Amino acid sequence: MSRLETLKLNPLLHDVPAAALEELARIVTERRLAPGDVLLSQDDQGESLHLLTEGVVRVSRVSLGSRERVMGDVYAPGVIGETAVLSRSRERSATVTALTPVSTLMLYREHFEQLLRRYPMLLWNLGRLLAERVTFLNDELIAFGMNTEAALSHVFMNLYRQRLGAGVSRPEVLPLSTQDIMLRISSSRETVSRVMRKLEEQGMVKVGAHGVTLLDPDGLERIPLEQPDAGE
Repeated sequence: MSRLETLKLNPLLHDVPAAALEELARIVTERRLAPGDVLLSQDDQGESLHLLTEGVVRVSRVSLGSRERVMGDVYAPGVIGETAVLSRSRERSATVTALTPVSTLMLYREHFEQLLRRYPMLLWNLGRLLAERVTFLNDELIAFGMNTEAALSHVFMNLYRQRLGAGVSRPEVLPLSTQDIMLRISSSRETVSRVMRKLEEQGMVKVGAHGVTLLDPDGLERIPLEQPDAGE
């Protein structure tokens, strides 16, 4: 696939003029990473964003008290690092690590600002992506504030939809360990294990060597948010 064809797939670039894509193709810098390589580091200065063209990256953040939380995964095609580029502080808000072999096209702030001024559709696409992110975070806050089942359902269904959208083989098999889940919902191993057993007993998920398999995605979405965790 040519660079132009790759750029057309990115949600930031939907319906932008051909001239914008041709200019982008000339000015972006390709980056390749192996699994485990760090693409962006929290608190570093952010002078560029990345158009994720291949692979999967994990976004994590260390809060006060040195507690790490996994914010989620991003599958290609996607956008990484735009927050620091737009922010006056210019500091990265999270660390981004490659989970698979990853390819990105790096775009510097100066060039991005020039393109935004000339091609309004880019600004519209950026606004749409940020609005979707705010909606997702609002849903996450509601789910995480209810109970562990709701939090797990939110995490599982979001990852499932991402894998569906990325055309991943067997999207229902989520590559999550108990430790991964703990880092995503900031809960103890005991609580995660207990709720996972309950979901298995209900026939909604199956835990195996390769992660968590969703057996009943519709059932997961129907988990009553108002039901508190037993024993808590």
